[in-house]
Amino acid sequence: MSDSISTLKNKGLPADALAFIESLPADKASKLADTVLAALETKDARVEKAMNNALNVVPGPFRRPVKKMLFG
Repeated sequence: MSDSISTLKNKGLPADALAFIESLPADKASKLADTVLAALETKDARVEKAMNNALNVVPGPFRRPVKKMLFG
């Protein structure tokens, strides 16, 4: 099992998706796992950027409490 597949397991990818990836030949499974990881990282970065952009409309002294209330 490749490191990418292990990383996907740790990130909580659904069991059926993992089963599909693991059913592929090793080289294709590794390539797909790498692609999925790259997509997850891109998504995480976009969500973080959107969150920061949304918080920019909140006055400075209130940003931290608002961020904590909205995003935990």
